This record gives sequence, structure tokens and C-alpha cells, in this order.
Amino acid sequence: MAPEPSEPSTSSRSSSRSPSEASSSEASTSERERRAERILDAAGELLVAWGYGRVTVDDVARRAGVGKGTIYLHFSTKEGLFLSVLMRAQRRLMANLVDLLRREPVTVMPGELIPHIYRWAHEEPVVRAALLGDPETLGVLARSSAELVGELIAERLRVMEAYLTLLREHGLVRTDQPPEVVRYSLVSIFVGYLTTESMMPAEARPDVAACADALADVIRSSIETSRAPEATRAVATLAAELFDRLLGLLDKEIRRRQSI
Repeated sequence: MAPEPSEPSTSSRSSSRSPSEASSSEASTSERERRAERILDAAGELLVAWGYGRVTVDDVARRAGVGKGTIYLHFSTKEGLFLSVLMRAQRRLMANLVDLLRREPVTVMPGELIPHIYRWAHEEPVVRAALLGDPETLGVLARSSAELVGELIAERLRVMEAYLTLLREHGLVRTDQPPEVVRYSLVSIFVGYLTTESMMPAEARPDVAACADALADVIRSSIETSRAPEATRAVATLAAELFDRLLGLLDKEIRRRQSI
């Protein structure tokens, strides 16, 4: 007597989907991604128009034309939603930096790179609204980011450490202080320039270009030791690879949220 045919395995069944089933699944994923983009666009527009503190998830849902529950399918909290808005902006920055490092190697120097990021923060509407519009917003999102995108934050720290190590190894920045002290100084200078603006009346603030130039001078005088062209080119090539790796992680996290 012939044996009864065995039940196909789960993997066999999934791999034998009909073309119409596969097409339907791809269309569903594509629709989820478009929906997530629409939600992020709406959140970004409201952030720029009203500021982080005034925007609610209900506001974003109405603007995007979806139900409030649909927002929570993608983003578990308001903080998570707006962190995703900022991640898209950061992704644009990383892509710009990778391109710039490959075209203009001197950009790898902290006195060029950090002022470039400072100017970008003022030119990118959602970043300006989130980080420069309200002093409390930066703290709220910083605390939330550790929980919601902790691995991405950890990788960003590793990339920064590797970047500074490259500069030290090629004799471009000071080595008389421990690397963690140099990193702390660099971050403190940058964040100080960003956050001081919101604490001063408009009439007392220099314009962005003047602040960027002053920031460049401070960083060059306190951290840089050389701008040797050969070393600068070598570090720029390696730094572009580091930032490109971070860009890949940003892409992965953004896609993950879009396809939930």
C-alpha cells in the first residue's frame, strides 16, 4: 500500500505562492510604505507650522487622512513618530556628507564638517523646528531616542569614535588629551552653539553665517593640529565609508517603520 503523501512544510507552502499572491503581497507592502511616508510628511509639515509641543497625534492623523489607530500601527508614541521624521532628515544629511567627502576631502576636518552640519540644522525645516524652536524638545527627543532607536544611537557613537580615531592616527587633531575628552569637547561646542540660540532674544543673535564661521574658528583652534592634504584625502575616503555605513542603518530603520 502506497504511503500517504506528507503535508508540505511551511517553507514549501510559502515558497510556492502563486504569482498573483506574491504580487498582492508586494502591493500591500508598497501601500504600507506610501502610507507611512504620508504620515511622516504630515507630521513634518505640522512640526514646522506649529512646533512640537502643539502638535498631537490626532492632528497628524487628520492631516495625513488616516485614522489615529493607523498612526500607532507604525509609531508607538508621538516621540517615536517625530524621531522618524528627524531620521528622514538625518538620512538626507548623511547622503549629503558622503557625497561631499568624496568630492571635497577637506570637509573631513572638524572645523569644516561641524559648521556644515550647523548650517544644515538651520536650513532643514523639520530639524530647525524640532531642535531650535523649543529648548525642551531637544531633551524630550534625546531621552526617547535611547529607548526607541538605541542601536542606531549606539552605531552613531561608534562611527563618531572611529572618525575621531582616524583623525588622530593621521595627525590631524590633538593627541595630548584622551579621545573621549576630545569627543566630549567637540559635541559640547556644537550643542552649545545650537542651544544657545533659543535662549537669546532675536536682536541679540548673530546671523547663521557669522555663527558658523565662529564655530569653525573655535573648533580649528581647540582641536585641529594639521590639514596636510595627503592625510586629509586619506581620512576623507575612510570617513565616507563610515558615514555610508550609518546611512545604510538609517535606511534600514526607516524601511522597517514604513513596512510595519
